[in-house]
Amino acid sequence: MAIGPVAVLEPSTIEMRARIARLCPDFDLRFPESGAPEDFATVVTDAAYVVTRGLRFPPEVLAEAPRLKLIHQWGTGVDGIPLEQARARGITVARSPGVNAPTVAEATLGLILAGLRRLPQTHAALRAGQWEMPDLWKQARDLGGCTVGLVGLGAIGGAVARLLCAFGCDVIYTNASGPRPGSDLRHVEFRALLEESDVVSLHLPLTPATRGMVDARALARMKPDALLVNTARGGLVDEQALIAALRRGRPGAAALDVFATEPVDPESPLLTMENCVTVPHVAGRTRDNFDRMVSHWAENIRAHAAGRSIDPRCLV
Repeated sequence: MAIGPVAVLEPSTIEMRARIARLCPDFDLRFPESGAPEDFATVVTDAAYVVTRGLRFPPEVLAEAPRLKLIHQWGTGVDGIPLEQARARGITVARSPGVNAPTVAEATLGLILAGLRRLPQTHAALRAGQWEMPDLWKQARDLGGCTVGLVGLGAIGGAVARLLCAFGCDVIYTNASGPRPGSDLRHVEFRALLEESDVVSLHLPLTPATRGMVDARALARMKPDALLVNTARGGLVDEQALIAALRRGRPGAAALDVFATEPVDPESPLLTMENCVTVPHVAGRTRDNFDRMVSHWAENIRAHAAGRSIDPRCLV
């Protein structure tokens, strides 16, 4: 008998659906036609399990799922799930901590290199017929030798640190819980990290305590030519303050995979600023990571359906 129904709340192509079905042959899978709440509601009405990915799972959609037993985040950040409503109904909420860390860490490194070396700008200039870039030497930086500050040293932050150390970077970090046991990296307070770092990279969940933590005051503490990188959650950054700061040139550049509202407003100045590299929340989107993530949440759903315990690290 098939497990489910399992509603996968992710707008997906026929090929994506077929790949998930191959990885989950024992599931009764349901997919929405779009990311609109009304399409989500259609597929959750009789669902026992829901998997949610990049888009929010609105409380009004949860109300349309009377049989729901478990909500599983496709990834780690659960800020898009109505946790209080789920708890009130006794619905289990799970996630996949650390599973996508290698993929997101590589993407973070790519954004750091793109931002420091001004790769998108030089790519666009060459396509526009410009070969000589006489001012590039003043704008581009080597990564090796930079001080890189990691805001958060969880699975992804730790994976980024290992890659950066191979480049010869001086890696420092800050954690709300203090120094991480066993880490050889230097722990500093958030203010000191902003002031010392050539690159500041964010690796925190979005919570009431972290929302908007990179505000105008934080940005003003960064070095004039520093690079801000965010592959975590857009809400960590006050975007209006960032726009104003980039226009002033302090920090010198930003590289963003995530935005406060997604999909990002196509009129956002961040999409057209020369000193801002932007990609559409794709740091975790590779074929390799797709298979790892689907296999992980599928196994947790199987465990729940069979009455087995889910790894406590996965439970929210």
